[in-house]
Amino acid sequence: MPQRRAVSLLVPVLVLMAGCGGSSDQDVTTHLTGRAILPADTIMPGPAVGRVLGPEINGRSLPLPGVPVQGFSSIVHLSENHYLLLQDNGFGTLANSPDVPLQWFHLTVDLTDDPDTKGLVTLKNHTFITDPHHYLLDVPDDGHLTGAHLDPESFVRLADGSFWIGEEFGPALIHVDSLGQVLSPAVDIPVVPELTQFSRDLDILMTPDHPSLRHQAEAEQMANLPRSGGIEGLAITPDGKFLYASVEKAMVEDPSRTRRVILQFDPQTSAFTGEYRLYKVDASNVSIASLEAVNSTRLLVLERDSNDGVKALIKRIYQVDLDDIHPDGTLNKTLVCDLMKIRDVIGLTVAEEGAIGLGQNYSFPYVTPECLLILDQRTLLVVNDNNYPMSSGRRPPDTPDDNEFIRLRLEHKLQ
Repeated sequence: MPQRRAVSLLVPVLVLMAGCGGSSDQDVTTHLTGRAILPADTIMPGPAVGRVLGPEINGRSLPLPGVPVQGFSSIVHLSENHYLLLQDNGFGTLANSPDVPLQWFHLTVDLTDDPDTKGLVTLKNHTFITDPHHYLLDVPDDGHLTGAHLDPESFVRLADGSFWIGEEFGPALIHVDSLGQVLSPAVDIPVVPELTQFSRDLDILMTPDHPSLRHQAEAEQMANLPRSGGIEGLAITPDGKFLYASVEKAMVEDPSRTRRVILQFDPQTSAFTGEYRLYKVDASNVSIASLEAVNSTRLLVLERDSNDGVKALIKRIYQVDLDDIHPDGTLNKTLVCDLMKIRDVIGLTVAEEGAIGLGQNYSFPYVTPECLLILDQRTLLVVNDNNYPMSSGRRPPDTPDDNEFIRLRLEHKLQ
């Protein structure tokens, strides 16, 4: 059976001190300049999925007649209006998604003013993620991977056309080629030195769903990360030299419930470099949902709380400079965009009775805004993971969320 690649951690680049990280949260004005919708009930042909969920969620009968085009966890820009959207494991857990094939989708998204195509999202094709050479653990003989094997939450494309995927179950980083085939053993995520006291005697981060724990009765007691707490964000610097991977949640025994970790990874050596930063989110129930690199030293970090609809509060994008560290040892951060406070002055949306966040005071009240892309120094593209058919943040109750693509004009240029 193939072994997971060993990792090592070099000398850290900062020293943790007691206290809180710095942030600059002054109000910023963000304008909605484009919007496109892929309807929630977009189902592609295939085997029925969701057999263990049923019989009904949000008015949708289960199992579904095919594979829903949903679960968008990360985005890669191909050209013009062509994008790749990574699907997560399907329905959220290892146990409820054994019939969901892992894949990414090729979509076209029309954010132009063409009256015939404006706002349309079209599925062009899809690519399955497979492991024909059995580099991973628990892979079936045919190499087909499902939501019971991995939870892909982010991906970036290298110059050679291959992809690195940030995976949450392990957590791990996984290298695949342009056809979605796994190229090598998974790379585990090291525990950084400051947090070894919370490691439960492990030198890598493990959720209860890590392949070496998931079949053990005491997995919860052995794991040092909570379930659904692994790698969520993954960014590549514009020169392709480094990747940055963010851990979504705090370690189980870490008393600082707002502390998160961002680690540097070298795709040339397929290893973590030993450089990392500590990051402080705005509240204990907040996750790092996405990362995007502005340049070689600055990142955008998307934070989101666990609420949606009228209860949604923290859906924010911050910029950090990896060389700008607060005295408490965490990165200083500056608010770039509050997704709950967006101005729609050109009338792309109209307020509707029973709908949340439409109209001039537009907001993005989804539980999981997860896809973040820099289009230029003043423009971002943000997409939600609609968790079909379970989430209903825009038009609750009993109405599954659509996949919504929004183009945003920032008040200030990214530097």
